[in-house]
Amino acid sequence: MAYVAVISLLRTLEQFVQLQPHWISAEIRIMVDSLLVSLEYFQNFLENTSKRSQDHGHIKELERDIRTVVNEAEDVIELKIYEINQLDRTIASKALCEILPPLVEKIDLVKREVIGSSFSTDKIHGYGDPMNENLQLGHSSRQVANLKLETIVVGLEDDLIKIKRRLTGPPSTREVVPILGMGGIGKTTLAKKAYDDSEIRHRFDFHVWVTVSQEYRIRDLLLGVLSCTSNEIKETDDQLMDMIYKNLKRKRYLVVMDDIWSNDVWDLMTRNFPDDNNGSRIILTSRLKDLAIHADPDSPPHEMKLLSSDESWKLLHDKVFGVKHEICPPELKDIGKQVAQKCQGLPLALLVVAGHLSKIARTPESWRDVAKSVSIVAANESDKCLGVLAMSYNYLPNHLKPCFLYMGVFPEDSEVNIVMLINLWVSEGFLGKEKLKSMEQGRDCWEDLVSRHLIMVRKRRFNGEARTCGVHDLVRDLILREAEKEKFLQVTRTHEATNPSAKKLHVRRYSFHPYIYEADCCEESSLIRTVHLRGFGGFFHFEHFKLLRVLVIPYYEFQDFPLEITKLVHLRYLQFWCSDDIHLLVSKLYNLQTFIFRHEALKPPTIPETIWEMKHFRHLQVVKRVFSLAIPKSGFKLENLEGLSCLNLSSCTYEMFSAIPNLKRLKIHGNWSECKRDKIYQHLDSLSCLKELEILKFKYQGRYRRQLPRKFSLPTSLKRLTLTNTLFPLEDMTNIVMLPNLEVLKIKDVFENDEWRLNDEEIFSQLKFLLISVTFLRHWEAGSVNFPKLQRLVLRSCIGLEEIPKDFGEIYSLESIELYDCSMSAAKSVEELQEEQKSMGNDCLTVVINNCIDV
Repeated sequence: MAYVAVISLLRTLEQFVQLQPHWISAEIRIMVDSLLVSLEYFQNFLENTSKRSQDHGHIKELERDIRTVVNEAEDVIELKIYEINQLDRTIASKALCEILPPLVEKIDLVKREVIGSSFSTDKIHGYGDPMNENLQLGHSSRQVANLKLETIVVGLEDDLIKIKRRLTGPPSTREVVPILGMGGIGKTTLAKKAYDDSEIRHRFDFHVWVTVSQEYRIRDLLLGVLSCTSNEIKETDDQLMDMIYKNLKRKRYLVVMDDIWSNDVWDLMTRNFPDDNNGSRIILTSRLKDLAIHADPDSPPHEMKLLSSDESWKLLHDKVFGVKHEICPPELKDIGKQVAQKCQGLPLALLVVAGHLSKIARTPESWRDVAKSVSIVAANESDKCLGVLAMSYNYLPNHLKPCFLYMGVFPEDSEVNIVMLINLWVSEGFLGKEKLKSMEQGRDCWEDLVSRHLIMVRKRRFNGEARTCGVHDLVRDLILREAEKEKFLQVTRTHEATNPSAKKLHVRRYSFHPYIYEADCCEESSLIRTVHLRGFGGFFHFEHFKLLRVLVIPYYEFQDFPLEITKLVHLRYLQFWCSDDIHLLVSKLYNLQTFIFRHEALKPPTIPETIWEMKHFRHLQVVKRVFSLAIPKSGFKLENLEGLSCLNLSSCTYEMFSAIPNLKRLKIHGNWSECKRDKIYQHLDSLSCLKELEILKFKYQGRYRRQLPRKFSLPTSLKRLTLTNTLFPLEDMTNIVMLPNLEVLKIKDVFENDEWRLNDEEIFSQLKFLLISVTFLRHWEAGSVNFPKLQRLVLRSCIGLEEIPKDFGEIYSLESIELYDCSMSAAKSVEELQEEQKSMGNDCLTVVINNCIDV
């Protein structure tokens, strides 16, 4: 895809200029600046035409020309940089002067071609005008899939009750009721059920249904609305809008705007609907959460959920056998439930598969074949299934498309860590220029994809923040189809790896899920940028992959550090498992940003001092072992380092942390036996140097727990703090109470006292989440003054705790209290607190009690 190629070369050139300034002569600087100007022009052009390119052949041709010339330029530049690093850096300027002029000329030629086209950036600003009669943005999902989704009744009962309540209840002002969800989940079905409901029909004077979709004409939409209110037709759009407004004035109306994608069309249409304070309502259905917020920031969207296992089976059963006519034979029931389960709760997939089951023999053998290949069955009905989901992909802005397609590198049903995913996006060059803000940009992109219902949250942290994510199997099939079409990514699975006739694309990114060897890559291995080896045979000529940026080998253990990897100077993301120490030559990877090193040998790994030479370093994570880090030589700093784990407490010094001033996430493991007692305070107090630190996890490792020293300083920037397995005197809680930005506090096996009394001056001013686990605590005195913003309280294995402080009922922000493996007396106190709140009209407090026992 052209946009990815342009952004990638932009980042490559910017990074090259920053890291190798001594290679840049005045002549080279002029040529690089010329390339940057052209690339920024291409970027603007592609962003401005992104909504038109899917249906316009000439734009597609221009995109192909841009992609080809930019990819070629990046290949030539990066190969030359690789050769210079391997041979002689003194010839860098001369070598670059030889390769850059023809590249500048080729890119200028394509730029002139784009400028001369009718789609150049200075000729397309009128595009997107919602009044344009020929405005077309794609295809209608109503036209793509003709599966009679409106016949679905399973799983919508509670949703329908909630929607009807919002249509008939307060407020009296005109209210927007957004219904959101991924494609094929039943948004239109739910809206139609509400629209046709007899109670709703009697309540409103006018009922208007208009289907918008990605492809629409404003006049057709206006005529559709007018046909529901009048038989009179006017000449111009302004006359139509005036007539609609007059017809609806002082009438209570219900308008459904189905399948809406554009803020512009909403802004244009909504001005026709008067607000006479008479209870009028507008239902909109969309996949885009941002659009719902734009339509009415004060109206919470109704988010549709995937069906449960039981609901999925009922829907499948009813569509195959009929609601009342037939019953599933006993020998097919268990297999049918497996089929339903594999549809993962998406009604669209269930209907497609049900249609297939209706056409085949009703035998266990036939149904077992379907159970083995549910996603294939659904994907084969591409017009019905993937066609609907593809609309969401086609509507994505250019900067989100590569982020979305990258989900294809992970195996089916994966739970993907969100921080790791964003680091991969950064390493691939998908995100913006400013390094220290790239994680924030990545989070915004991720949240945007979630709001468009393309990515789903799998697990959340205790504070409700998303931790892992994934995609529906059908969405993954869409990803693989589009990634292959765009030559963005090739994913090879077990059955394809052993098939010599399997199609091999010349792409820049590969993900291998079986045990794979080098021969399974295409011949042009020197141009590959990304390799994910989910299975690995242990023999791979890494040095052949000269331009590799991302290398992930999570499950194979190297006995010795693979030195050939240190020649891959373009590496930005590296993850592998090794019994050996990290080799000092790792510093040759001067572009490396993220290094995840799994080490399970008995001896802790040695981190070489040369790591301080890696100026681009952002994240270092040693999995399974604690490591020590040498104090850097004078003048060495890692300004970009944001994440570090698991660091030995003995390495925590003022000198160390002064050299990593922008660290945001830190995990420390301490063993008192490895530290002199009089030095422990200094090690902990050195944390105060980290002015940007937001997340700190501290765990004591050793046979006997030791008490933390008193009155050490913590960074005031901390937002999340976890203390595990170390005695912490409650009278010293002042250190933590004083943290002005602390939102999450987890205390695990920490308290040595059996009483915790907080006075009115001890205030956790910003704390939203509190977890206390495995303590000797018996008596706890606190109230709303101590936790004024607490939202969630979780207690685990606090067997001795007799009751929750009664004053917690006065914390207005408190949403939930959860008790796991605690005493029955504590559980009873929570239930009494909840009943007291209910008697006062507060139904917002949720209580969870699990496995509590009498002590």
